[in-house]
Amino acid sequence: MNEELRNEIVRRHQGGAPMRRIARDLGVARDTVQTVLRRWQAERAGQGSGAAAPRRPSLVDPFNDAIRQLLQRYPDITATRVFEELRAQGFTGGETIVRERVLELRPQPQREPAVRFETPPGVQAQMDYSTYDIDFTGEGRRRVHLFSYVLGYSRRQYLRFVERQDLQTTLCEHIRAFEYLGGVAATCLYDNMKVVVLRHGDEGPLYNPRFLAFATHYGFRPQACRVRRAQTKGKVERPFWYVETSLLNGRTFRGLEHLNEVTAWWLCNVADVRLHRETRQRPIDRHAEERPHLVPLPAAAYDTATVEYRVVNVAGDVVCRQNS
Repeated sequence: MNEELRNEIVRRHQGGAPMRRIARDLGVARDTVQTVLRRWQAERAGQGSGAAAPRRPSLVDPFNDAIRQLLQRYPDITATRVFEELRAQGFTGGETIVRERVLELRPQPQREPAVRFETPPGVQAQMDYSTYDIDFTGEGRRRVHLFSYVLGYSRRQYLRFVERQDLQTTLCEHIRAFEYLGGVAATCLYDNMKVVVLRHGDEGPLYNPRFLAFATHYGFRPQACRVRRAQTKGKVERPFWYVETSLLNGRTFRGLEHLNEVTAWWLCNVADVRLHRETRQRPIDRHAEERPHLVPLPAAAYDTATVEYRVVNVAGDVVCRQNS
């Protein structure tokens, strides 16, 4: 494991993120996260350096070579199958110690490095949703979705919590983001949400025609990320962790409206004026440089009204949502 990944695991743990979320976001096993944190805690407690402490002899030690050979011949073999093979060779211990030894000896897959790239002002933005279950003091527990649009150069972002992730909501929040930031980036990265990408074919992604019409109206080009390659949108994925630890952490909200009021305040008074850890500048200052390079807003906003066709029956009734 490289030191950068180890540092990221420890940093997220200190920020209050649970092991399950750390493992999911970084693409590693929870056992790996647990091992890193245990070793880090032991080092901080003065129980030795990074070197592993001498291990007591175990019943499984004489079978290490046999385990390695099985893992080499059958990379996907399960610990239960290894245990069965070792029992046939005379092993008298339990399955748990075999499972632990298999985890230790199994070669770890090499993670494809995520190359961070920077873009000039106005060239790129990234958009995504993140879902949260929040206990509102006035509305009870509700599931809400955080819309995030981030400018790649300045890292200035627009955030708003919404009830749905449908096409109409997504278009409306894009318009709010464009107006908030004073323009539109030339391209915008998306994952494979259905409101943007209908499906992937041999010739690449097939975009939602209505979303393409929206993008044409505002003069930007949507760009779908590679499938199962969330790291491509690092500039919008990582700020969700910042939102969780800075905006949502240690605060209570009466309802969705109050949550968005606090979010707007937080953007202006915290997120925009902090010293960004990568650019080493405040997003609000870099946005002043980036804004002249953004695509100007059109004279009229895109019409996001939903158009639905219904058949009028002989009695003159129109059925809509099971009502007439």
